[in-house]
Amino acid sequence: MSLAKLSASTFNFYAPRFEVEIESSKLPPDISKAILDVKVEEVLNGGANCTLTISEEFDMETQEFKWLDHDLFEVGNKITIKMGYGSSLDTMFMGEVSGLEPSFFAKEAPTITVKGKDLAYDFIKRKSDEKTFVNMSYSDIVQDIAKKAGLNAKVDKTGKYKGSICKKNDENYFTFIETLAKKAGGFQFSIDGKTLYFVKPGVEKKELLTLELGKDIISFTPKLNTSNVYAEVEVRGHNPANPGKPIIGKATAGSEQNQESGKQTASQIAKKKFKAKKKVITNAKINSVKEANNLAKAELDKASACLIEGDVQCVGIPKIRAGVCINLDKMGKRFSGKYYVSATTHTINNSGYKTNFKVRRNSI
Repeated sequence: MSLAKLSASTFNFYAPRFEVEIESSKLPPDISKAILDVKVEEVLNGGANCTLTISEEFDMETQEFKWLDHDLFEVGNKITIKMGYGSSLDTMFMGEVSGLEPSFFAKEAPTITVKGKDLAYDFIKRKSDEKTFVNMSYSDIVQDIAKKAGLNAKVDKTGKYKGSICKKNDENYFTFIETLAKKAGGFQFSIDGKTLYFVKPGVEKKELLTLELGKDIISFTPKLNTSNVYAEVEVRGHNPANPGKPIIGKATAGSEQNQESGKQTASQIAKKKFKAKKKVITNAKINSVKEANNLAKAELDKASACLIEGDVQCVGIPKIRAGVCINLDKMGKRFSGKYYVSATTHTINNSGYKTNFKVRRNSI
């Protein structure tokens, strides 16, 4: 879908707007008008955060600041941010107030920066006690963690695992789930609002829309880099049943996720140009050849995904979120094509609504 078509069917780019709710109530008009800048940042496999910059006022009669000690900005209060145009707004962030940073300068109006973190932060991202999961699949483990964190879960099924898996005492659940994602074959792990996602890789998804240089894109700075790609990945792990014969898994050239048909993947380019470029991972904690193959493929996918990386800025588009695919056009044969969005920053201020996002591509 072109940006013009999306705009015609959903919103008017001349009327950017945001709404902020704290503790399920919209901010009063006087506070909303004092907000100078709203920003929502989202990183795949990294969660989300937000910032509000508010113009502060000092009441000469009461000798108090108007917003600095306001009950609305108590740490821990639930906060929701919506962005868009006119009456068409998308929920971009659901979390809680995590901090306040006032700025005071002589001869300048003071400001307050309100910071927010996603709802999963306390349970998922803080270090917690050791936990052992027995006779559970990776997907069942993630479902269990999401339930204990008070989150909804969208989880794709993984194979059954027999045995025990231990989360270490000095490890948080976020890092633990990332490890499970690799062992499951490069699953994507993310948290959006009240939902935890543990799903099969999304680079094969259809492009959300097409953006053109000189028409929709304000700036695009791509980098093509083959220094970190591999033709093959081999994983070797200890075999408790036969210590002299390690468990071995492999991922060979061309076995990456098929991001774009008819293109050469990064591993195929590496095989053709750098025939001996092979990565070997030793002493991996694995329990089967299938798990070793999954881990090898996840490592090959990770390396190949960085073949082309870039930063894009365009007019604010709420639909652009981490995990979607975008087609970038009018960039020449090498850099035009399908990209996977790995991080986004949505900002509304006196300059309007802008979306900055990071993209990556594993083939040319």
